[in-house]
Amino acid sequence: MFRPTPKFKDRLKDMLHMHRGERRGMLLLSALCIAAMAWVTWEQWIRPRFVQDPSTLEVIWAAMADSSDQAYSSTGSPVHRDLSGIQPFNFDPNNNTAAQWTELGLSDRQAASLMRYVERGGKFRSKADLAKMRVVAPELFALWEPFVQLPDQVERGNYADRGGKEWGSKPWANKDSAWKNYAPREPRPPRELVELNTADTVALTALPGIGPAFARSITRYRDRLGGFTSMDQLSEVYILKDKPDAVERIRGMLVLDPALAKHIAINTCTVEELAPHPYAGWKLAKALVAYRTLHGPYLDGESLKNCVLVSDSTMRRLAPYLDFH
Repeated sequence: MFRPTPKFKDRLKDMLHMHRGERRGMLLLSALCIAAMAWVTWEQWIRPRFVQDPSTLEVIWAAMADSSDQAYSSTGSPVHRDLSGIQPFNFDPNNNTAAQWTELGLSDRQAASLMRYVERGGKFRSKADLAKMRVVAPELFALWEPFVQLPDQVERGNYADRGGKEWGSKPWANKDSAWKNYAPREPRPPRELVELNTADTVALTALPGIGPAFARSITRYRDRLGGFTSMDQLSEVYILKDKPDAVERIRGMLVLDPALAKHIAINTCTVEELAPHPYAGWKLAKALVAYRTLHGPYLDGESLKNCVLVSDSTMRRLAPYLDFH
């Protein structure tokens, strides 16, 4: 039966840890997903379907056709109106009365619609504006067009005549503009670097890009090592092993004093004192202590390689943490 070790539990906690903001975000996302699923379920399977009786639909459609502003045939195409009785006259659509609109061939509802448009601030600046109105049929506008007292189109140059500014004008480009009087923004002071071997989780979390999980993993691995002797060791932190970009970003905000790392007296230590170090372990610790007992004390890092289990890479990593005096 598999039993998780304390080391495995710590790694699992680091991977699944979320700070308070992340937990709130996950709860909100879950609530939105549940709401979306509930809405889809309601629409697809629960909501009762109302089927309108075909005869009722025909009555409603006929009523809508009778009351609409423009009649349509059964195929959906507009029915051409008889315009022979309309006597158009010269008019400005911005000044027309409801009675004048009806004289021009509009129904009372259509005339009221155009009157509301003007009363609420709308303005016809060209014939094209009038032609765009939904209540004005194309054939009716064709009859009006020679009599509308407006230009065909509004040219861009006329915008200034309507109270606006000339196209392309840039008030901020004026040499006397107040924008020129603003003082340049002062550069931000450089961020103070944090010493890696003495910083606690609070100091590390205060740096941008380092959350509680990163800070806790860095300090925990630092305590196991006894302190960092090189910035490259950040990539050995479990949570940062597959994040080279994060390691490079963090390195730029830190400073390291290798002298603060703790040392182990290799010539007097016991197996229990050496084995917990990440670069040693129980097997190597037993071999180093046994070799020292048989052959005498170690003189320097190179002498560690006299032990069969010590490779060049192991010696380079472990020697900075050993005291040979």
